Amino acid sequence: MKQHTVRRSAFRWPGLAAFLAIVVLITAFSWLLLDSILKWSLERTIGTLNGAEVNIGRVEHQWVPLTIRVTDIQVTDPSQPDYNRVLIGDVSGALSWEQLLLGRVHFEEVVSTGIRVHSERQSPGEVYQLPEKSEVGDWFSDKAADLNLSLPSVDDAIARVDLHTPAAIESAKAAYETQQQRVTAVLEQLPSKETLASYEEELKALSEGEVKTPAQLQERKEHFAKLKERFAADKKALEEFKEVTSSAVAELKAEFEKVKAAPQHDLDRVGELMQLNSEGLTEITAVLFGEQARRWADYMLLAYEQLAPMLQKSADETAIKPPRGEGIWFSFTDADAPPDFLIKKARTEFAVGPTVLDVNWQNITHQHEQLGQPTVFSARGENNALWSLLQLNGELALTAEGFDGRQQWRVQGVNLAQTALSERSELAATLLSALLDSEGNIALRDGQFDGNAILRLADMAIEAHADNEWAQVIATALASLNRLDINADIKGALMNPDFSLRSDLDRQLGQALKTAALDAAGPKLDAFKQKLNAQSGGFLAEHQDQLGQWSQLLSDAEGREQRLQELLETQFKGQLEDKVKDKLKGLLGGNE
Repeated sequence: MKQHTVRRSAFRWPGLAAFLAIVVLITAFSWLLLDSILKWSLERTIGTLNGAEVNIGRVEHQWVPLTIRVTDIQVTDPSQPDYNRVLIGDVSGALSWEQLLLGRVHFEEVVSTGIRVHSERQSPGEVYQLPEKSEVGDWFSDKAADLNLSLPSVDDAIARVDLHTPAAIESAKAAYETQQQRVTAVLEQLPSKETLASYEEELKALSEGEVKTPAQLQERKEHFAKLKERFAADKKALEEFKEVTSSAVAELKAEFEKVKAAPQHDLDRVGELMQLNSEGLTEITAVLFGEQARRWADYMLLAYEQLAPMLQKSADETAIKPPRGEGIWFSFTDADAPPDFLIKKARTEFAVGPTVLDVNWQNITHQHEQLGQPTVFSARGENNALWSLLQLNGELALTAEGFDGRQQWRVQGVNLAQTALSERSELAATLLSALLDSEGNIALRDGQFDGNAILRLADMAIEAHADNEWAQVIATALASLNRLDINADIKGALMNPDFSLRSDLDRQLGQALKTAALDAAGPKLDAFKQKLNAQSGGFLAEHQDQLGQWSQLLSDAEGREQRLQELLETQFKGQLEDKVKDKLKGLLGGNE
């Protein structure tokens, strides 16, 4: 019987069918679900990094080459949910297959168009995490809200002053009472003129009387010794009186000088406080031009203000918490390995008013230390509706200590027109036209800004109106401006820097406002001055005579002390001994 061998086919048709089914399912999954999954994942991831809702209109992918395109991206501003931090019309990028298979997301090139900053949302976005105070960019304090355009009140200034005149008078009264007691106490111990006259009479009697015997001589010597003791005691009393009275006169003179100077001091303090009440107005540069400077700062420092917070949260492993059940991803990447996320090149188009600004980027990542290079960006624009020249370049790197970076910019020929500077009822000011030039540089070290810039406004035309004398000073100064140079200092934390503006306008207005305030308050200040002078003058008139009396007593005491000193220096003892010797010689000579 003849046998036939059946040769098996090289293909297993059931297996091939299963393979084709899987391919079809993957293809269907790719077409039907992958874009939706990518959209959901991007909204979730970027939203977590942003701390607020992120909306994406559409996500499309392509396998060969591997590209992703995302359109209509709205990134909610956590600090202002009614506005987008950034709005992006279209983003497309090509991914590296090789790095993706190794678990890394590397874009060779990304192109983004239709980017707008701080655009209003149709509905408020959900906020997942309120930004910390340090993350809220508050470039300028709301000085306009605190702007007081009413004349400073003299009464308010007087109420705030710690008046020296009443205090000086009370201090002088207390000093007078104390010194009067001291002077009175020592005055009672002084030898009177009559006492000094009696001393002279006693000395005269001792010196003129006849001395016949040694006993009489001894008696007169003892009397003279007692007189000298009294002289010394009285001289000591005079010295004490002089010391006490001299210090009393000196202290009262000093107190009286304070009383004399106090009214003018108080008047000056009231004037200073009235001028300090207008301190906010003397920072008129920041008040009027701060909002425009803030808008330009948003664009000049866009890389730091918008990109840095997301990069920082990307580097923080605790910032992104996985959903329950997903577990935690541990990375065992070497320190010198490529970063997990990298955009090698990017071109972004920012919509600035009616024009577009191209910004080119390299090496966008949150792992700069692994990459060994900073994120670099540059922008250049010429001859458009907003400016004649714009040049900007800088770099940014996230380190273990914080952000480091630097940036320089130069802008020329920016056309400013119909820009509201103040819309207060007391002061309305509009910048009708001007040309702006600006240049500056800034450094970022460990998350701290340190930089400066200058803004030059030329061909200025400002229209200003005021409804009171105080505000009219500002309106007149503004209307007369043709050019203005504004110096800006940028310091402080990355997301909450201190941006201060100053110009010569501050000094000019400050002096003009001080003069206007003092002129308007002239009558009240004069009345206040008269009141203070009456207080101090009354006290001085009442006590000045006593000071003169003490000075006269001091002069008399010096005269008495001089007379006592002369009495103490009298050589009375020798005169008496000579008289006795002469008497004895006479007696002896008669016996012979």
